[in-house]
Amino acid sequence: MAITVPSPYAVTDLVTLKQASDLFAECGEEYEVDPRTLKRWAVKHRVRTTRAGRDVVASWTDLLEVHAAEVDRRAGLA
Repeated sequence: MAITVPSPYAVTDLVTLKQASDLFAECGEEYEVDPRTLKRWAVKHRVRTTRAGRDVVASWTDLLEVHAAEVDRRAGLA
């Protein structure tokens, strides 16, 4: 399962949607999510995203919360 508490040592927690997708995939098949789906979820949950060159970046902490909510919804827990 993905970590749910932000690190107090992190200067910034911005990650690309591709990086976030890869990190979720490391947690197991049931947690995998496509970067396009992460983008859709970010819009749905009003998570602020920013362009960094060609990449879209968002707060890792915010993406963790969105991912947890959507995985719970998929599993019928929410």
